[in-house]
Amino acid sequence: MHHRRPAVAGVAGVLALSGSLLLAAPPASAAPTGDAARPDRLAQAQRDFERRTPERFRDQRLAWSPCTTAQLGVLAGLTSGLQCAQVAVPRDWDAPQAGDPLQVTISREPRTGPRPARTIVTNPGGPGGAGLSLAVLGSQVPALAGTEVIGLDVRGTGASSTLSCGAGATDPLPDVRDRSPEALARTADTIASVARGCAGDPLAPVVNTRQTVFDVDVVRDALDRETIDWVGYSGGTWLGTQYATHLPARVGRFVLDSTVDATAGYQEVFSYQPMAFQRRFDADFTPWAATGNATYGLGSTPQEVTATYERLRAELVARPLPLLTADLDGNGLDTLVVQAMYGKAQFPTLAQTLGGLQTVLALRGPADLPVPATLQRLLVELVERLTGPPGAGRTTAATFAATTCNDSPWTTDQAFWDAYGTEQGARYPLVGYSKSAQVCAAWDRAPVDLPTVDGHDLPPLLIVQSRHDPATAYEGAVKTHAALGSSVLVTVEDEGDHGLYGLGGNACVDDVVGDFLTTGAVPDGDVTCEGVGLPPVGGAGQEGPLATVLRSAWTQVVAPAGV
Repeated sequence: MHHRRPAVAGVAGVLALSGSLLLAAPPASAAPTGDAARPDRLAQAQRDFERRTPERFRDQRLAWSPCTTAQLGVLAGLTSGLQCAQVAVPRDWDAPQAGDPLQVTISREPRTGPRPARTIVTNPGGPGGAGLSLAVLGSQVPALAGTEVIGLDVRGTGASSTLSCGAGATDPLPDVRDRSPEALARTADTIASVARGCAGDPLAPVVNTRQTVFDVDVVRDALDRETIDWVGYSGGTWLGTQYATHLPARVGRFVLDSTVDATAGYQEVFSYQPMAFQRRFDADFTPWAATGNATYGLGSTPQEVTATYERLRAELVARPLPLLTADLDGNGLDTLVVQAMYGKAQFPTLAQTLGGLQTVLALRGPADLPVPATLQRLLVELVERLTGPPGAGRTTAATFAATTCNDSPWTTDQAFWDAYGTEQGARYPLVGYSKSAQVCAAWDRAPVDLPTVDGHDLPPLLIVQSRHDPATAYEGAVKTHAALGSSVLVTVEDEGDHGLYGLGGNACVDDVVGDFLTTGAVPDGDVTCEGVGLPPVGGAGQEGPLATVLRSAWTQVVAPAGV
């Protein structure tokens, strides 16, 4: 189903969050167009590139070799066979001749025969998610078999020059629903300690989207392309839109999948999340779980499922459950639920986990009786399925913090955040209370503010969005669509997955996006696709390799108290 809309004007945004400590929040001349203007614009873009980029970083020869296990990290087994290369970039684009170069690592699948005519650069989001494994998009999506697909670890993360928050604070945060002055003060002190640890890394001031945009352009040059195509998921929509804003002549076919409100800074971008996660939980998960009461035992109505979750959470707050290497408390249970909201394939695992918790807590009883080891192991296995591949989260979390804090202004008054978390929690308890914990409120920020785009000098872009996306709300994508006058919006109804193209088996989405990427075909108006439905009750939940790659990038930055 198609419908037209008037073109309008505006700009860029995204999301995710990090390791129990990175949580988020609320408000804070025309170039020639058309094919005839393209050569002139490219010639000017090349002159700009040469003026801004020292000669030693131009025309680099890429030395491709098999990616190592260390480079691919926890996803090495899933994406073996990829090739990697390193691209040198200036440490600081404001002083490109100064300091030692940084290294940005890229990946591709091996190929034979002539080089494809086009190159798609990918990004999994975060911001800060390691993206080398996303090069498998080329083999996982049949329509892209004749296209070169490049994975990318941006500066700060993964196999590129990395940023660290140091040891950081190791004490767990108080329960996010504890609104006592003492608990709020402890949370603020812990978050401030993390901010100091992150900002203290010498690389922290130059880990931001503006620096990364120019890194990507050096990658483009090293790949010997005048323009690049783009598939960015989640935070990759923020980076992709900013690349298009800074370097419109270099834009080929850009896809923004699960995008954000591009008309605002990160503080406002994250302000959608309490509502969006609560909507996903209330509208999608609890009714689905209620239909499976005979299987999961969580309740026969959505209200009863919610009550079961609240009861389990209260028990874990009162007495955390030891699980091998860590205790599971109320904040931890929030994290498991939040992570499962990203994709419906995780609904069965979440329902089984909540049902298993009921059994374990009942067996433990008020006297803390020992729980059978077999049952404990089963519960741990379910928890690990929800939390994604372990490890590799430190540089992702640090890069997330630096990027979101450096890119746009944040309110620094902790009293504001304490009140905001209380207000949001009362309305949206799943993640609302966590919004009092703000690393960026304590970040010593340099003045880096990103420009606003109106899209008037851009070729067509595709925005792909599900109605109940929990991490990047549909409402924000609509604002981005209005701001980018050249964009076409693909709305997926009866769907809430975060990340759609090539992931969820939606033939409508895959066809529209695939045609655009491979032929340049642009729908003559906005497009509506139907969702593919929730998984069967009692099923295992089907998740393909691409979904695992992206979920790993996203869950590494999901905090126990929110996203």
